[in-house]
Amino acid sequence: MEDALKKLDKLTHEEARMAIVQNLRATHAIDDRVKGVVDKVLDVGDAVRGVDARVVNIDDGVKAVNDRVAVVIDGAQTVFSLSKYLMNPDALDGKETRAVVQQAANDVDQVKRS
Repeated sequence: MEDALKKLDKLTHEEARMAIVQNLRATHAIDDRVKGVVDKVLDVGDAVRGVDARVVNIDDGVKAVNDRVAVVIDGAQTVFSLSKYLMNPDALDGKETRAVVQQAANDVDQVKRS
């Protein structure tokens, strides 16, 4: 009977060790999978940062376009406001006509430069 109990105790310890080994294998497998997920999350984070940088560049481009459009609109408004004199130069004397034409040319030139 004593030998049977010793053998049972030995088998119980061996079974416990086997269960521990299986638990360790499962833990390592889960750990490896978690590391893979972490790597993918880091890759996604890098991609998001890249997208953020592109969005900032797009925002800067849109602002630059908006600024140019505003300059063109200002120039068009100036030309339009002076057009009544340009269409009817008799309304002004020669000096005034030259001054108006020169101002319009300067405004158009300013729009081209910006």
